Amino acid sequence: MQTQLRHKRHNGFTLIELMIVVAILGVLVAVALPAYQQSVRGGARAEAQSLLLQVAANQERFYSDNNSYSANADPLSNPAVAILTTEAGLYQVAVAACGAGTIANCFVATATPQGAQTADSCTTLTLTNTGLKGATGDTVANCWR
Repeated sequence: MQTQLRHKRHNGFTLIELMIVVAILGVLVAVALPAYQQSVRGGARAEAQSLLLQVAANQERFYSDNNSYSANADPLSNPAVAILTTEAGLYQVAVAACGAGTIANCFVATATPQGAQTADSCTTLTLTNTGLKGATGDTVANCWR
């Protein structure tokens, strides 16, 4: 008697193949996720920079009418707003007026990160009435790109 061996054809993947795919996906996520998070933080930082520039423009308009700067982030609104928040809510911008007596002849606007943005390497961004940009936590060149 001759026996015939019949091979069944199996469709699908083995457990080893699935584990290899899962391992490859894990490596890809581990590499891509930090870069993605840094990109998101950079976008939020750009939003804060835009708001700082808008605050500086509003301060200059206020100065042209009042011959002094304001300690409010938005001195042109009625009532004036002391602290502004970016649209995404990841930065708060405040202004400190400086000068002798009642006339403020300079200002410093500061953007402070909030929530998840506190993990950014740039801890604060600043802008003065002379246009001088500043940053803490990292170099000014890296923070104001």
